[in-house]
Amino acid sequence: MDSSIVAAIPVSDKTLVVWFDNGVSRRYTAQELGLGEDQSLSEARIDDSAKCLVWNASTSVDIDTLLSTGSEANYVETEKRRLLKSLSEIRRESCFSQTRLGDAAGIRQSVISRIEGCEISPQINTLLKLLAPLGKTLAIVDLKENE
Repeated sequence: MDSSIVAAIPVSDKTLVVWFDNGVSRRYTAQELGLGEDQSLSEARIDDSAKCLVWNASTSVDIDTLLSTGSEANYVETEKRRLLKSLSEIRRESCFSQTRLGDAAGIRQSVISRIEGCEISPQINTLLKLLAPLGKTLAIVDLKENE
């Protein structure tokens, strides 16, 4: 079965992430795609066949080039680590120990330690329980380049 492009999301004007129907995601710069440095990646769109990214009538990149260039973009792991690091920072800034937060959220301190250490992936309910005593919640936001 041939691969198809499912989504192309510019995370900055100079960086593009493409998701394929096999669950793989790859990150690209204009240079990696063989485009001019002045080419804005935010203008990319998927063609009707889902086999090519196009910018205009004379600028396109086919799926074979996409699959053989760029770098792996593991957003799930990256965002999970960023989120759990933020949880730990917010807890400290709020002057909560892991024990105090655990008491307020009804979660054992040892579990909080494992969550903050990225040893386990908490369920959404657990994250919400931990964030509420800190006066925080989760939100869905646009992907941005984490520099």
